[in-house]
Amino acid sequence: MNKIKQICIKASAISLICLLAACNLPASAGGTSVWIDVPLDGLVFPAVQPIQIEGHAASPGGISRVEVWINGALLTSIENPPMEGSLAGFDVEWTPPAPGEYTIQAEAFGADGSASQPDSARVTFRDAPVTPVVSATPVVTDTPTLVVSVTPVVTDTPTTVPGAVIQFWADPAKVTAGACTTLRWHVENVQRVIFGGVEQSFDGSYKDCLCSNQSYTLRVIYLDGTEEQRQVTINVTGECVTPTPVDNTPPPATTPAVPANGLTLSCRGSQSLVWLPVSDPSGIAEYQVQVHRHAGDNNWQAVSGSPFTGISGKTTTIPVDCGWYYRWRVRAVDGAGNVGPWSGWWLFAITLS
Repeated sequence: MNKIKQICIKASAISLICLLAACNLPASAGGTSVWIDVPLDGLVFPAVQPIQIEGHAASPGGISRVEVWINGALLTSIENPPMEGSLAGFDVEWTPPAPGEYTIQAEAFGADGSASQPDSARVTFRDAPVTPVVSATPVVTDTPTLVVSVTPVVTDTPTTVPGAVIQFWADPAKVTAGACTTLRWHVENVQRVIFGGVEQSFDGSYKDCLCSNQSYTLRVIYLDGTEEQRQVTINVTGECVTPTPVDNTPPPATTPAVPANGLTLSCRGSQSLVWLPVSDPSGIAEYQVQVHRHAGDNNWQAVSGSPFTGISGKTTTIPVDCGWYYRWRVRAVDGAGNVGPWSGWWLFAITLS
């Protein structure tokens, strides 16, 4: 593994800690997550060329499969990817069919079948640059002296550069958690420029939004083949906080249970009403019970105190009178204040004896 790949993996590990601890990496209900380490989102390639797609995935029970997609089409499915400690790594080479912008997506599946939220990276491949053409015409004089005439053909105005120029900076170099910065570079009179594990143009940029301190490395290969690395560190203040989503969904309808619908009961002074409890992401704050009665004329009237509110359990007891017909229904209110629908009416009667 070359040096830049080691740097990328180290950066990926730092990003993993950030994402899992502070940035709240999107995960499935089963806790399955995936992320693309290479290439970085927004990278531009000077020409169509093979690139490596690398990343990691994590799930409490292990990773059974990682799928890599290009512009919505499945590129490959990696079964039982190799583990690196508690992480599963994946690595695949891909060559685009033509210049243009492509969206790379990765999706992981845990051993329990849970699927992660996909991670994506956008990359652009430009048309191959024009290669300078050099013509050499030997001219022989009377004295055998070789004169070489060199005429470079270039698309841009040639500039004489006395030495290499390397500029690598961040704008801004200090951000608050969740804010974005742009890495920029300008290089002259060198062979190659490498950022994020791939070759770049001599003038480029990369935007990233951060939740913790992050370092970036630019590799430059000089004309004589030697290499230099420049590093920029972004200082991040504060920490990312994921806002709690607002709950606007009411709890489901409850179902009465006791007494059975249409049951006739002997004369008594009170009766317990029981229903099946329901659940809600915000919890159940209370149940409310509405009770009506009539003396045989079908003129339903509310029982004194109805509707009964603030009931924390799944039962309540109401006073009743002998010789009356009763009907009741129940509903739930969740912790966010959303009121659920009423259940259907259930009937019961109290005899005179």
